[in-house]
Amino acid sequence: MHLSRKRASVIAAIVIVILLAIGVVHSLRKRATANAPAPSSANEPVIEFTQDDLTAVARHTLSETLPLTGSLRAVTQAAVKAKVAGSALDVRAREGDTVKAGQILTTIDARDYAARADQSRGQMAAMAGQLDIAKQTLENNRVLVEKGFISKNAFDTAQSQYAIAAANLAAARAALSSSNLSVADTIVRAPFGGQIASRNVEPGEHVAVDAKLFDIVDLTQLELEAPVPVGEIGRVRIGQPVLLRFDGIDSPVNATVTRINPAAQAGSRSIMIYVRVANPQSTLRIGMFGTGSVIVGSTANAVVVPATSVRTDGPRHSVYAITNGKLVEVPVTTGATGDAGGSSWTELVNAPLGEGQQVVKNNLGALRVGSAVRLVGAGVNAASSPVTSR
Repeated sequence: MHLSRKRASVIAAIVIVILLAIGVVHSLRKRATANAPAPSSANEPVIEFTQDDLTAVARHTLSETLPLTGSLRAVTQAAVKAKVAGSALDVRAREGDTVKAGQILTTIDARDYAARADQSRGQMAAMAGQLDIAKQTLENNRVLVEKGFISKNAFDTAQSQYAIAAANLAAARAALSSSNLSVADTIVRAPFGGQIASRNVEPGEHVAVDAKLFDIVDLTQLELEAPVPVGEIGRVRIGQPVLLRFDGIDSPVNATVTRINPAAQAGSRSIMIYVRVANPQSTLRIGMFGTGSVIVGSTANAVVVPATSVRTDGPRHSVYAITNGKLVEVPVTTGATGDAGGSSWTELVNAPLGEGQQVVKNNLGALRVGSAVRLVGAGVNAASSPVTSR
């Protein structure tokens, strides 16, 4: 009996210890749960941006533009051809050489042409002598016919011979002029100042009449030929300014619309316009490909964002903005896209975003809306900085 009581006391003590242990564990769990951060806050998605990823809604006077692409060609260019046949004695210009108007490019053997000129000169002298004789005979016969010593027919014959002699002299004079011109044409000169684009003759080579010897171009004035859609051509006017960029040229080039083709291209249904480009230093070259825009209008004090900020999904446009440290997608209605300060901007019509509102500058693809935004990178604290915006 005594043993049974003792066993019951031990069992009761064990039960009490277990209950106390359970209570302590429960209390510790409750305290740990109370001190832990909220699960939603710990698992909240975060997007990190650098300072270059963000920009602000601004106001600018927007220049409305049409994009242009095309290649350069010379306003003044010519193929220099041989006007006489013969052997090229010397060639004084090569590709890339700068030449002046009238500068000798090559000479052609002139001996044959000089001999013909001498022959024509001799013939002209003989014809001049015959004309003098015919003139003297005519004057003598005029006196004789007046005194009745010769018949009227004899006088008419003398008069005809004078006319023939005069015609022969004129023909000889023309032949000499032609011969002298051929001699002059053996010296091939630059028709205008420019640069040699191609050379097709070598010293000692025989050239034929109308054979192309050189191509010469004037690089100081170039023009860009660019297509414009038929639907936009009504906005283009002669004299409108154009801003162009070329590969290898750091600074943009100012130009002007000078001509508009009156007919549309059959295949593309576009109309070619011609943009005059001044090139006084000859830094641009024929055939260089250029891109740019023609300024067709302007919008003053427009609410704008960088053109790269606008996301397009069919007819729907939107931008990513930062509101209360969160990323939101804001639908927008866009207006004109144009240039301001050397950058491309898009106008927001009835803008839901105010001036100074931070937006994502570039198209970074689809981003998770509602994510918290932190600023990282150079100039930002290592622990990162949350972005605060309106």
